[in-house]
Amino acid sequence: MAADPTTWEADVLLADGGVVHLRPARLDDEAAIRAMHRRLSAETIRFRFFDAYPRLLDHDVERVISADRHDRVALLATLGEDVVGIAYYSRTRDRREAEVAFLIEDAHQGRGLGSIVLEHLAVIGREAGLRRFTADVLPENRAMVAVFRDAGFDVKAAFDSGSIRLSVDLEPTPRSREVMRAREHHAEARSVARMLTPRSIAVIGAGRRPGTVGYEIFRRIIDTPFAGPVYPVNPAASHIAGVLAYPSIVDVPGDVDVAFVATPADAIPGIVRQCARKGVHALVVLSSGFADAGDEGRARQAALVALARSHGMRLVGPACMGIMNTDPGVSLNGTLVPRLPRRGNVGFFAQSGALSADVLSRAMARGIGVSVLVSAGNRADISGNDLLQYFLDDPATDVVLLYLETFGNPRKFARLARAVSRRKPVVAVQAVAPRERARAEAMFRQAGVIRVDTLGEMLDVATLLSGTALPVGNRVAIIHNMMALGGIAAAACAVYGLEIAGGYPVGLGPSASVDDLAEALTAALADPDVDAVVTAFVPPLGDDQAVVQTIEELAGEGAKPVLVTAPGYVTTRVPSYPSPEEAVRALAHVARYALWRATPPGGVPVLDGIDMQRAAAELAEAETADGGELAGDRLLRLLDAYGIRTAAAGSEPEGVPVTVRLSDDPVFGRALSFGVGGIATDLMEDRSWRALPMTDADAARMIREVRAAPMLFGYGGRPPVDAAAVEDLLMRLARIGTDLPQITELQITADCAGGDRVEVSAAWAAVAPSAAPDDGARRLS
Repeated sequence: MAADPTTWEADVLLADGGVVHLRPARLDDEAAIRAMHRRLSAETIRFRFFDAYPRLLDHDVERVISADRHDRVALLATLGEDVVGIAYYSRTRDRREAEVAFLIEDAHQGRGLGSIVLEHLAVIGREAGLRRFTADVLPENRAMVAVFRDAGFDVKAAFDSGSIRLSVDLEPTPRSREVMRAREHHAEARSVARMLTPRSIAVIGAGRRPGTVGYEIFRRIIDTPFAGPVYPVNPAASHIAGVLAYPSIVDVPGDVDVAFVATPADAIPGIVRQCARKGVHALVVLSSGFADAGDEGRARQAALVALARSHGMRLVGPACMGIMNTDPGVSLNGTLVPRLPRRGNVGFFAQSGALSADVLSRAMARGIGVSVLVSAGNRADISGNDLLQYFLDDPATDVVLLYLETFGNPRKFARLARAVSRRKPVVAVQAVAPRERARAEAMFRQAGVIRVDTLGEMLDVATLLSGTALPVGNRVAIIHNMMALGGIAAAACAVYGLEIAGGYPVGLGPSASVDDLAEALTAALADPDVDAVVTAFVPPLGDDQAVVQTIEELAGEGAKPVLVTAPGYVTTRVPSYPSPEEAVRALAHVARYALWRATPPGGVPVLDGIDMQRAAAELAEAETADGGELAGDRLLRLLDAYGIRTAAAGSEPEGVPVTVRLSDDPVFGRALSFGVGGIATDLMEDRSWRALPMTDADAARMIREVRAAPMLFGYGGRPPVDAAAVEDLLMRLARIGTDLPQITELQITADCAGGDRVEVSAAWAAVAPSAAPDDGARRLS
């Protein structure tokens, strides 16, 4: 039975950040396939056909374009109208095996195309019941041998009649997943880097009238000034701001890496095609009239993204405010912000253009330095996940700020956020409803992301993170010269969970001198029981500058954060705040993050007794095109296939009931919740939450975080439950959530009766057709 070929289509990123489109071969591809063959070098032809092969024979083309999409599958990599790569397999007499071959055009070799078509062909093969690929390769064709060996699959090689016979096991391995993730990271980061470090720019729609987007964006770029050439494009003008203009981008004499587009929406498809002819790498579309303009606009936006990607280009926007890079070697202000902020270590990604401008304005007022900024607008292509990939290794960015109205691929966001947070802090603005706050806080904290409610709070945290070391604990010394300010700071510490160090607050009195402040601050910084210092010191009359200088000098000598809080002065070298509450709140966020980063994340244990094939068979019988429920004996058998013990029919619950629920979270994707059963738990929303995949450390913390946890550990004379058995149950349910994306919701009630007896007494699940999992073959969403 032939598979649905539409599920095989994908836009994919190559190692250099470029885009190609993968799709099944069609009957009308004959001319394009023959044209590709004519562009191949003699060596590439010999490596593929083991001989000189000046032209393709009819049967060579026929077996590609007429593949039945089950026993024979052919994928094409296309760029515009051209075919630039072919991947093909044909099932052998051993129905679990297929012979595979690749052919990559010379101009596109070395871009990672071979490895990514292998990934996609392997997924298709596994779905068709294949267990392995075989391939015959000439010994001197080292590049193709490397494609197989470097993919991370189990590969066996043997010499056979002058060639190497490779046998590739298609079952994913930890190494193959690691390789795929590493290549995904490199490609996505590279695509963003190409956009943020252009050597040349064109502004299409650059105008002569101040106040228009085309005029203002062009002026910002040339006034910065950008390090390379900037070409204005306007068919109705010979010069823009004194710079020679061109009627179209194809008329520009030099190369163009990035094109800014500020034209009416209906003109943009033609402009994209012209940019493709010019070899543009990326588009920054400031124009509105797309997803921001209803159903018709959404359709126009989808067509725009497909068109740009089909020609190898990535896209920021539409309806965006632009991009910015303060690197002196680039000096790009491709936004509507009047001037470039000072160079700094804070990277920023946001959707809203107006919000981006507001944040930059506030950041500059606080003296926060910026590395790069991307304002994505409708976020049709370049997303927050792409920027997280870029920020992960960017040496110029030490702090990441995110404002995301939606999170695109939630599972991928959770994975990337954890990876970035292990190296550098990530601060995200997300206001949540009171009932959702506990869940949001738990999963953001699990990922190491500092969640804040407002832009002001985000900048408070960024002020601290961008200019000082992380605290090693949460013990705070408060130094003040006004009782009211000291009291407010102490009360804020109690509210936000910080501990006031022994002997503090220290009140110096309203007549204290700068020397008194220096003495107290020196003592606090030298105190091993102090992790951070908050000063609330109103400068004596005429001594404002002396106070600032004293704090800056002393704070710069140590590794402990020193926060300045007093009205009337700001210092860019030490984090400063207008009120004690704002300073303490920011410090509490950073202290929690520092504790998370210092805590071992745990690992994913190897679980025995799992029969994935039996579970998949139970699921396949229940799954329907429209989705449905999975309950009763079939669900219990599925749970048993994952080593989860179920209670015998008619047995009484004898111990402490617990409820575990698997569901999809809009921000983090797959999530697991845990609660001790009972009406009080439901009324009080007493549950712990974790995003998947989770570790054994996550499971251990989950059962101890709920307020009703004492009931599990002997409260009221009950025998304590086996915590390890409960944790094992959570890890097995988490594994179901990872392995079986078709299960959109799963809820179980289990009885913890003491000892190691943890049995499921009730269960229910919802089933629906699943989207591609996050760990599938690489593709752009």
